[in-house]
Amino acid sequence: MNTFKQYFLLGLLVLTTGFTALPQSAKASPAPVPLDTVVAVVNDDVITQTELDQEVDYVKVQLKHSNTPLPSQAELETQVLNRMVDQTLELQLVTKMGIHIDDATLDKAIQTISAKNNMTVDNLKQTLAADQISFDFYRTEVRNQMLVQQLMQREVAPRVMISKQDVDNILNSKGYAQMHQPVQYNIEDILIALPDEPSSDELTTANQKANSIIAKLKAGANFNQLAVAQSNGGEALQGGALGWKTPEELPQLFVETVKTMQAGQVSAPIRAANGIHVLRLVDVKNNQEKHTIEETHARHILIKTDALHDDQTVRKEMENLKKQMDSGVGFDQLAEKYSQDPTSAIKGGDLGWVKPGDLVPPFEKAMDQLAVNAISDPVKSEFGWHLIQVLGRKEQDNTEEYRQMQIRRMLFESRMEDKTQDWLRRMRQSSYIKILLNEPNPVVAKVPEKPAV
Repeated sequence: MNTFKQYFLLGLLVLTTGFTALPQSAKASPAPVPLDTVVAVVNDDVITQTELDQEVDYVKVQLKHSNTPLPSQAELETQVLNRMVDQTLELQLVTKMGIHIDDATLDKAIQTISAKNNMTVDNLKQTLAADQISFDFYRTEVRNQMLVQQLMQREVAPRVMISKQDVDNILNSKGYAQMHQPVQYNIEDILIALPDEPSSDELTTANQKANSIIAKLKAGANFNQLAVAQSNGGEALQGGALGWKTPEELPQLFVETVKTMQAGQVSAPIRAANGIHVLRLVDVKNNQEKHTIEETHARHILIKTDALHDDQTVRKEMENLKKQMDSGVGFDQLAEKYSQDPTSAIKGGDLGWVKPGDLVPPFEKAMDQLAVNAISDPVKSEFGWHLIQVLGRKEQDNTEEYRQMQIRRMLFESRMEDKTQDWLRRMRQSSYIKILLNEPNPVVAKVPEKPAV
């Protein structure tokens, strides 16, 4: 994924309404409320032409950087507006539930996004400015994505149940050996959505649309452009790109299709539970079956802060212990005497062999930066202050555990997507939604700015 796409994506691509209110203290007097054309009504909220234009411009920049040809303006506006309607419904529920992202949390998230892309926040601002995207608009995008993620974790994720039996059923199935090939597929998808129980007319119309799309592709049309314009899938505005997937991460219907295809080939229509799919196999690559992780043998000394021992006091104690080690006193002796982690203290501070993710992030980050036998400076975590020593490192084969984790993730993502679509469908059905885009008599209204949540 290129840098541009990385700084625009925070786990899922969700479009936003795009206004950020100034803090009340920054407003000397109420500003006049401008007139704007209403393109959609969503319960008590409206989406304006100005907001839609902002979002369309935002998506155009993303598509440009991913080298995806643009569909027609009308098709792009329709796709973007549908996404905005969904997010407006989501943000209405966010407000009702009292979910909030404060500025400090938002700033930290943006710093993390920048760091992951080897950028400073100032670099990010410059990149956005070069694409004519305001930093305030970008902050609103990120905030809304974070809000929707929290909402999904509360409303949808608890409904996704995956048992050990679910995982074992796949591992032990007759088709698993055939599915579990050492390959990965890079796939693009166009979805023509269908209701849960489509009528024969709906099926006929969807099949006709799928065959029309295939005919256009055979005549030389660009798959990504058609996906942006016509797909009902969650990846439509990313040109239908699903990315690199192992067979376990794909529906079996897809696997049975793509394993017989050549790179660059387009599939026949595939009927699935959520509609009819047209796939394009971009590429195939070999994927090594064996998966390893690096385990670390570590030990530590922990001293906690309390009412009588603040951070400064404890840090000085830790620095004194390290000086004693530099003078030849054994780490294990000092751990047994001073460490406030009773489980490891009796073993000279020994934590045994630990895997990535076993320890809290500040501890693990400091440990990973140490050479074997080196001792860290004092490190603060949520538990207190630590001195850490690495005693050894080794590669460990965790292929079976990794397979189970991949299957569990695949099942979760698949079921989460289905539950999310069902949840959004019910939200739409129980809401008042009126689309006014391109109406012959546009509605013009006074539209105040929308406050940040």
